[in-house]
Amino acid sequence: MILYHGSSVGGLTYLKPFLSEHKKTYVYLSSSPVVALLYTVKPVPKPFSFYPYGFDKNKVIYNEYYEDGFQDIYMGKKGFLYTCEKTENAENPTAIRCAYTYEAPIKVCNCTEIKDVYNTFMEYQDKGLFAVKPFSAVSEKELVFVYNDIKETIVQYQLRNQPNHPMSQFIVRHFPEIWLE
Repeated sequence: MILYHGSSVGGLTYLKPFLSEHKKTYVYLSSSPVVALLYTVKPVPKPFSFYPYGFDKNKVIYNEYYEDGFQDIYMGKKGFLYTCEKTENAENPTAIRCAYTYEAPIKVCNCTEIKDVYNTFMEYQDKGLFAVKPFSAVSEKELVFVYNDIKETIVQYQLRNQPNHPMSQFIVRHFPEIWLE
């Protein structure tokens, strides 16, 4: 089975474990190139994460939590989609379907440069494998959950004391109402 890994870094021959947002040191891969493609762009710095996606059967759904969020993050961005062969060492310690992890480096079989990640997602959308749930279609209940998570992140990492931190700047730019509370 082929596994995929999305990165903003090209030219790798081995994928090495790194500290993930799950607080574990892993190489993350996916059996879905669509899911892996989401990770070719890093909207926020580690240890933070902003990949608001879910699934509707076999379709990956990206949820916009601010107006034109998907386009803002992915349009015009370059990324790299790596392929590796799945081995018996693959595990899935997360609840994310199609996700696999390795605790040791894994050899790269191939790397494809994606010149515009947004355009590639639109191709997956045309094939029925991907969709964007626009901000206007996100429920109030879901937004409250997301906004509360952002508020907790601000407190947990004392971001109000670090207004120049990249995560603080991301929140100020896209969620100013939360920052100003």
